[in-house]
Amino acid sequence: MNVSALAGALGGLHGWLSGAGQIAYAAMLLASRIWLAQATFVHGLMAMMQAEGFARLPPALDTMLQGVLPFLLVVGLLTRPAALILLLGFGQPSIEQDFAGPRGVLLLWLMAQGAGPLSIDYLLRIGLRRVPFSLVRAVWQFYRGIERLTAEVLPFATRLYLAVFLAAGSGAALWSQPITGEFLTAPWWLILLCWILILGLFTRPIAVVLCVIWPLMPLLGPEQSFTAVGLLLLLIASRGPGKLSLDWGMVQATGILHGSQERVTERAPRVVVVGGGFGGIATVRSLSRTNCRITLIDRRNHHLFQPLLYQVATAALSPADIAVPIRSVTRGQQNVAVRLAAVTGVDASAKHVLVGDERIPFDFLVLATGAEHSYFGRNDWSPFAPGLKSLEDAVSMRGRLLRAFEQAESETDLEKQKAWLTFVVVGGGPTGVELAGALAELAKTGMDMEYRRIDPAQARVVLVQSAPRVLPTFSPKSSEEAARALGALGVEVITGAKVTAIDPGGVHVDDVRIAARTSFWAAGVAASPAAGWLGQAGDRAGRIIVGPDLSVTHCPGIFAIGDTAASNGWAGKPVPGLAPAAKQQGQYVADVIRAAISDRPSPPPFQYTHYGNLATIGRLSAVAELRSFRLWGAPAWWFWGLAHILFLGGGRNRAAVALNWLWAYVTYRRSTRLITGSIDDP
Repeated sequence: MNVSALAGALGGLHGWLSGAGQIAYAAMLLASRIWLAQATFVHGLMAMMQAEGFARLPPALDTMLQGVLPFLLVVGLLTRPAALILLLGFGQPSIEQDFAGPRGVLLLWLMAQGAGPLSIDYLLRIGLRRVPFSLVRAVWQFYRGIERLTAEVLPFATRLYLAVFLAAGSGAALWSQPITGEFLTAPWWLILLCWILILGLFTRPIAVVLCVIWPLMPLLGPEQSFTAVGLLLLLIASRGPGKLSLDWGMVQATGILHGSQERVTERAPRVVVVGGGFGGIATVRSLSRTNCRITLIDRRNHHLFQPLLYQVATAALSPADIAVPIRSVTRGQQNVAVRLAAVTGVDASAKHVLVGDERIPFDFLVLATGAEHSYFGRNDWSPFAPGLKSLEDAVSMRGRLLRAFEQAESETDLEKQKAWLTFVVVGGGPTGVELAGALAELAKTGMDMEYRRIDPAQARVVLVQSAPRVLPTFSPKSSEEAARALGALGVEVITGAKVTAIDPGGVHVDDVRIAARTSFWAAGVAASPAAGWLGQAGDRAGRIIVGPDLSVTHCPGIFAIGDTAASNGWAGKPVPGLAPAAKQQGQYVADVIRAAISDRPSPPPFQYTHYGNLATIGRLSAVAELRSFRLWGAPAWWFWGLAHILFLGGGRNRAAVALNWLWAYVTYRRSTRLITGSIDDP
């Protein structure tokens, strides 16, 4: 392995450790807050029994603090003032015994660096600097100044403190007697580890090793300091040693961070990514530490969480709950420029992306343009049975759905009223099943007592599937459970039947006509016209046939991923058009591009890892397949909800979706039943 390849491998390892460390650091800060809250609460009870308080405060204020401070620490609200109050309470002997030493250092971490991403303070941090009150903005600026001043000093000081503490083993007495006889007689290997920790050499593994052996050491300090020391060591392991360390010096000396954002130059290779979906965003994020200039082009300004589109269509969520601006997603990545534009073609020989009359040059091109609706040659059906691929589709579908109930309320002819209250969903895949289940649930429980002439619960929902069973990509048992759950909601499931015609008044299923004024399409998709841009034939769905490394044949430097690509990277089988697959392909293509830029060997051929399938049917009803592990009913429903909240983009979106779902669960009401547009809009 040559030097550049070694540097590239070390750079990849460094990037992986940094990413994992950020997640672990947030978790450690949360764990520290929870543990300190518990310790504060227990100490408060002991102080009350001994008639002691926080620094001899008035009894009423003392009692309030003992109840409020633990809550503030757990949720991460006003964390710095709460930590400061605890530090100021060191005056009494009992408090000093309980909160001195490692616990005090944990409080200093919270005061200096804040509560971390898993906190309310973190969610509010951006808004503070825009509040139209000078005092509030001054507080935000003060916090930011403290963070910058202590960002490097605090890890070094903590390493120094932990080294002396561990070697001395003197517990809380270390404040007054930092060097004791035990320090002088400590084992040589422990002294060596402590010196390595102070110097910041191999800091992460050393901190983890010390965390493991600390409980086994004969020089163990007071019992109450055990957890605090462990948390501090894990904070150092996740946060890293900072710039005041040998680790940082070696990184700079060896140029491991050769692809960091700060070193992007005008001569850096140009990467153009077309599409801001799961695959495109995954590619861009994975290239964050690569020396390249990225242009991300999309005809919409938002990144959409498509798995929850049906919830917008059925009035469970608002459009803003499942979308986040692309510029917000990439705001911290300096090597990315976002363009709101529609690509009209690609000049593969000249390596130009065509945006109208403009030509955008590239060295590497990633096509992640997604998919469109496919009516299998019957595009004349599209006005009568719209599909669901964008926010505009979802809002339009929501309007059609809600207007149907309004039209039924105004209709005096019973047959016409029945047609308005009949809904047909074509397609029994995950989208169709979820849409039919949500529609039936809305009709039966979401609008009761709101209409006077109709009963929404009497609405008829029909799901038509051409395959022998719904959810054909799931196991037969899961399909059976899904069909049973749909039946319990009142959905009529028709399998093994084909739709032969759709018109404004109904749907023909084989030789049977269903009078329905509202139909929805969830039966098929087709790739975007990207294959035509490159002069490629494409497969039956119009997807670009790609090689093992997801590159386009006879088009050097051009890759296709997600629904745009036809890849056999799933153990020789076609890769499914799922969000996890697009994300994995985006990360893989980023690795290929990074290797080419660094003049390193390309990674092995792409192999898709399938983690499972999820589909929800209705309230406390879902199916989940996680490889060989399967869930149905309420457990699968809770797992489905948790997984979707975790994978949503943006803290605001996660909070909004969780609150909307909680409201709907408790009240059986949908909060976004709005019909937009003119009443005369057909």
